[in-house]
Amino acid sequence: MAGDVLKQQGESYLQRGRLYVSNLGFLSGGTMHYHFSITPGYVQRKLLMLLAPFLRRWTYARSPEHISGGHKYLPPRQDVNAPDLYIPFMALWTYCMLVGIGLLARGGFRPEAVYNAVTSALVAWGLHTLVLRAMLWSLGAGAAAPALELAAYAGYPWVGACATLAATLLRNRVAYHVVWVYASFAAAVFLVRTMKRVILQESRTYNPDSKTHNYVLLGLGLLQFPLMAWLGRLPRA
Repeated sequence: MAGDVLKQQGESYLQRGRLYVSNLGFLSGGTMHYHFSITPGYVQRKLLMLLAPFLRRWTYARSPEHISGGHKYLPPRQDVNAPDLYIPFMALWTYCMLVGIGLLARGGFRPEAVYNAVTSALVAWGLHTLVLRAMLWSLGAGAAAPALELAAYAGYPWVGACATLAATLLRNRVAYHVVWVYASFAAAVFLVRTMKRVILQESRTYNPDSKTHNYVLLGLGLLQFPLMAWLGRLPRA
């Protein structure tokens, strides 16, 4: 009898948990699965797109998914232009590993320093997401992109941040400045083109002749340079 009661209570808690998660919307299982639905081929093409956005003519336009009741666009495993959260999280993990390696090489490794670096990185990611949201609101397209999509786009510059931090560990000022400028410029090109050709055009709010749109997109691109410089520094031990 006790076993039956515990079983019924467990099933009740499980159903409540599923209902609670489904009510969260952007944290539901289907939505999270969509942003982590990747393949090795997708990761390779997306990294090439992030590190060399001007190497080829990337379309940036997402392919629609013609399935009733499903997502509006194809998942990342089928469309390189779809946003994902796998690459941002892996880049963030790599960034934290590089911080630990740099502190260890300097002889000042402490767990607290790595913890502070992780906290600062998450704060920077959150602030970058809020900047993208504020930019869309200023252009009248505040509801054009879900929160997880903006978080994915805001997390892609971590790829360039890892390259910049790796150049910092070399202790070569010329190499650092070359990598910093290139990584910042690549992140700026990717984000500006993404905002211009995907989100704003999909929400039908982009006007090529609007000075406001152009100034906001230019500000977003210039923001990547101080952001990359801040992320590319090694914290003090």
